[in-house]
Amino acid sequence: MIATETRSTDYEARFHQPPFDRLTEDQRRQLIRRTSLCWYRPGEKLIQAGSEPLSLMVVQRGVIEERDAANHQAIYAHYAEDDLFDVRGVLEQQARHEYICLEEALIQEIPAELFRVFCQDNPQFEQGLKAGLGEKYDNLGVGDGSLRPAMAEFMLGVIGPEHCDPVHIIPAHTGLTDAARMLENQNLDALLVEGLDDGDISGLGMVTRTDLLRAVALEQMPLNTGVGLIAVKPLIHMNQGDYLFDALLTMTERHIERVVIYKPSSGELVGLLSLNRILSLASSHSHLLAMRIARAETLPELIALSPDIEKQARSLFENGVRTGFVMKLVSTLNDKLLRRLFELHFPKEWHAQLCLLALGSEGRGEQVIKTDQDNALIVKDGSSLPPQSLLDSFTQLLIQCGWPRCEGEVMVCNPHWVQSQSGWHGRIQRWMDQSTPQAMMEMAMMVDARCVAGNAELLDDFHRVLDESLGRREAFLSTFVAPALGFDTRLTFFGRIKAGKDHRMDIKKAGIFPVVHGVRTLALEHRLRELSTVERLSALKAKGKIDAELASKLEEAFLVLNRLRLEQQVSGVCDGNALDLDALDYRRRDMLRHCLHTVKKFHQFLQRHFHVG
Repeated sequence: MIATETRSTDYEARFHQPPFDRLTEDQRRQLIRRTSLCWYRPGEKLIQAGSEPLSLMVVQRGVIEERDAANHQAIYAHYAEDDLFDVRGVLEQQARHEYICLEEALIQEIPAELFRVFCQDNPQFEQGLKAGLGEKYDNLGVGDGSLRPAMAEFMLGVIGPEHCDPVHIIPAHTGLTDAARMLENQNLDALLVEGLDDGDISGLGMVTRTDLLRAVALEQMPLNTGVGLIAVKPLIHMNQGDYLFDALLTMTERHIERVVIYKPSSGELVGLLSLNRILSLASSHSHLLAMRIARAETLPELIALSPDIEKQARSLFENGVRTGFVMKLVSTLNDKLLRRLFELHFPKEWHAQLCLLALGSEGRGEQVIKTDQDNALIVKDGSSLPPQSLLDSFTQLLIQCGWPRCEGEVMVCNPHWVQSQSGWHGRIQRWMDQSTPQAMMEMAMMVDARCVAGNAELLDDFHRVLDESLGRREAFLSTFVAPALGFDTRLTFFGRIKAGKDHRMDIKKAGIFPVVHGVRTLALEHRLRELSTVERLSALKAKGKIDAELASKLEEAFLVLNRLRLEQQVSGVCDGNALDLDALDYRRRDMLRHCLHTVKKFHQFLQRHFHVG
């Protein structure tokens, strides 16, 4: 080691980057004044395992390896430019591993005692050190740099008693007149009805002012009729502590205006959460858009409404709404649009004979900006195939709604993607027998298939046959998972990002696809019915099929990679998946590198788990 007074122009700049950006100005001045700069030669040991680290180290140049002291083949990490280590060792005052210089290195050394004082005196600084990728990204801010207070309160808020209207429960035999009087006297919009055999989990149903008006004025029911005859049941319920935004999505998806809220721990009834209350908090037009889609009576009306979905998604994204929320909203609205297009385009006699499938990112509910359309049809056995002209015109209809034509022809206008139930059963066997890249691609798309319109039982039948086929050929998954391992993670041996042509990176191949397909394969192995990557990870973690820490890091990496791509797509910096690395600031570039490290570890997990390579 050689101490030096020579300081690069980047010396102080690093202390304005995370996590040091959370220091006070006085703390930053102390940091700059007391930090030393040292050179290390290849082979030098910076920190000895079991010793107390005297400094927190920040790499300015070179590469440092963290490894097991007894087994040098057990390598934990490589640290390159702008990385810091060993935070845990400094805080615990004992290093668990040793750190060796691999390439001549220039290191900033921050006194350990000073670092611990900063952590003790500045909780925000300590929190920044411990924050996961998702939290770090949320702290960046997008658009004008901050989320509007009203929007933030809603998007990040959870359902509490203060959001709920009080409930009044009446017996099912209560007459219509008495029920109307209770609503009027207590200034309520709805009553819960008990004593219903087919009610919700508590045997409850619901009756509203509108229900009573319809029963008396339109259906002219006797005034002593029991409300149990008109009660809506079963009820949709959520838990106290769920996101308010998820409640809005639920109401939008199910076309309802109230949900019943329970305490998850005790099952105690909290109250009724109404759409009006949510909209007053949200300043959101998503439910209004969903209503307009549902009420559209002509195809031109739907074509005109389609751009509003992407406009709303872009607005939410630019205001800092979390990627997962935007994905859910877009998926819900796109489903409503596709379902209504199907209902208006296909004659009613076809509706029970067909199952319209959304495939790919649309099937998983992970699309924000419309990409090329990926769809297919299952036709009920015994029914004839729809006329080709009807299928061709449906594809053209989707193009008019903003879904570009699929270059791979994965569309209902292509007979290859329109099959009877038996036809799809046979396709499953051919996929497994052939195991070609094309066969694996087709199977992957169908594993993500989601029924958006028509007869959902036809897709259930497909999954039943798929599960039976996999049960006889478990080894097949080693072949199926291979594409997840086929792309370079774009990291050098020492963990730096490898820039491609024009300093661009195909972020889908390098990071997003390996996570999506690897998680998809694990979900298939365990016969999970969840479709989104995040939901699949959650289910795998809950069942103990994947390490909880790895699952959490994969979820964070997946959402951050998607957000990085969306940021550049929305701003026009990149088209499609070509991420412009030069357009990334330090913090985004650093998070990209951490994401790719997580993807690399996932590669290794998949190789071990499925015995590949």
